[in-house]
Amino acid sequence: MSSSLAVPAFGSVDARPYAWPFDGQWSADDSALLLLGLQQCAVDALQAREAVLAARQLLLLAHQCGMAIIAARREAVEETLHEATGLATSELPVKPAAWQWARDIALPDDAMIVTHAGDNAFYRTGLEAALRAAGIRNLLIAGLPTDGLVHATQRAANDMGFECLAIADACAGTTPARHDAQLRITTFGNGLFGGVADLAAVRAALNPP
Repeated sequence: MSSSLAVPAFGSVDARPYAWPFDGQWSADDSALLLLGLQQCAVDALQAREAVLAARQLLLLAHQCGMAIIAARREAVEETLHEATGLATSELPVKPAAWQWARDIALPDDAMIVTHAGDNAFYRTGLEAALRAAGIRNLLIAGLPTDGLVHATQRAANDMGFECLAIADACAGTTPARHDAQLRITTFGNGLFGGVADLAAVRAALNPP
């Protein structure tokens, strides 16, 4: 491919504990935004609308830059629905409105949708294979809760060799303290499970002066 047609590289992100990605190389061709658990029930339970609005801004930025968008949501199992709604199993709707995407999130038509059980969006979903096939090696990660889907999925992705960046203000934990603690764990050992940055730092990297 000629240089005039090459996909422009993004700038390094001012992240913790190192400038992300570690090799300084990322572009729309090899990077994706992974949105986790942005379902209305989670937003309501965690009072996390502020984080969802930050995730929406991140989604718009990533889409404008031509990045792949993957949205993963936890399957609504009967036991969880019973706890959340108080309804008997026989009374539960198949797809309750609260289990749909957050009202503030509008996914692009070409977004990849992943439905999974548990906290790890890679478990038995084919997500890893899809990312490999698309040449993705860098992942921006946002979602709910930080101390659940976000950390479990980022940890799995890191073990698979993906370079991961959690966007702190586009995530929310089951409590603020757990959110902060989980992000500290992510950065242990000079980035044991990847990096952490704020939305502003990502925006600066995607739109260099």
